[in-house]
Amino acid sequence: MNIPVYFVTNWDMVAYTTTTMVSLLSNTKCNCDFYIMDCGLSASDRKRLLTLKEQFPNLKSLSFSTVDIARFKGMNSWYYGMLDAWAMLLFPESFPDVHGKVIHIESDTLVVDDIEKLYNENLDGYTIGASPDIAFIKTSELFPSKEHYYFNLGMIVIDCDKWRKDDTTRKCLDLGIKYGKKFFCLHQDALNMFYYNNNYKRLPNRYNLGERQNYVQNIHPDLSDEYFNEEWQHPVIIHFSPNKPWRTQNNTYSRRIAKYFNDWWFYAAKTPYIEGLRNSFIASKIRDGFKGLQNGDMEYGNNMLDTLTPKKLPELVINTSKPIILPHTERYRLLGLPFMKVKTDDRGSKHYKLFWILPVLKIKTDSKGGKTYKLFSFLPLWNVKAK
Repeated sequence: MNIPVYFVTNWDMVAYTTTTMVSLLSNTKCNCDFYIMDCGLSASDRKRLLTLKEQFPNLKSLSFSTVDIARFKGMNSWYYGMLDAWAMLLFPESFPDVHGKVIHIESDTLVVDDIEKLYNENLDGYTIGASPDIAFIKTSELFPSKEHYYFNLGMIVIDCDKWRKDDTTRKCLDLGIKYGKKFFCLHQDALNMFYYNNNYKRLPNRYNLGERQNYVQNIHPDLSDEYFNEEWQHPVIIHFSPNKPWRTQNNTYSRRIAKYFNDWWFYAAKTPYIEGLRNSFIASKIRDGFKGLQNGDMEYGNNMLDTLTPKKLPELVINTSKPIILPHTERYRLLGLPFMKVKTDDRGSKHYKLFWILPVLKIKTDSKGGKTYKLFSFLPLWNVKAK
């Protein structure tokens, strides 16, 4: 049995895609067929990818399909104007000879166990199988149902024949044009809308584990911290979101090294792109260091959100009484000189630093919304209880 797996990549992402491929082949016993949705690979990139067949005997074939990005004109783009994400919808029409189940994995993932475990999951008659998104925040306009488990596309299993019968490709592309910029997560939003009200096979999160804060439990209590902690005992696919190991070392919400950061670099070392990856990572750390000195933020670069502009950040507001806060820092200058820095953490607490260095005030927010004001960040002044 050959397990079919397909990837979407381009010249900018190919090193990360190759790392995912190497991790999959290294941890899978049976044979695999890889299919590449090519959104702009060079001839050299294709040659490098084909060398994986010499390195891994269980890679039996590697095929390419060139994607016409112009097909996605009028749809919302991903960060930095990229439209490539939509290409994952084209696979069944691009490879019409592939029948039955196929796995799609995104390039910011690492396979740490045998992919056959995922392939053997029964779809129970559904067209697709996917795992719920741990960071999903319900928006009333697009996804009003309290019953739907919004799924994440770090990994998805699709039945190609049923997909074609459902006319999924055309209908999801039509949704992309209809909703435009209302689709922040692009193809992920489109597929969740098309296969709404749980019209898909829900798979365990061990197949799509991201080290993120658990927001979805506010909507679906069964997806508790306890559930995800148990899934972390049996990981198969790690999804690096939002932090990417080739760009940042730390987890978004803590100062410690992200889970599987070192593992990612272990598999990256087995790719033909390792030297470029290392040089790029070192260069980014140097740039971040200078940017941190300029901004008065010695932790700059440890958070993927540092690399995104405010206009590219989603407005994360959950439809419950508990708001979701993205950590961020605001810096103020007086006469061109650093005057005040206000850092907001993920709990909503604010830290004020004079001249961007000296702690002068901390407003600590508790779980109920109450606030404690502390002078110099440690001397209590007064408390305000939540209403």
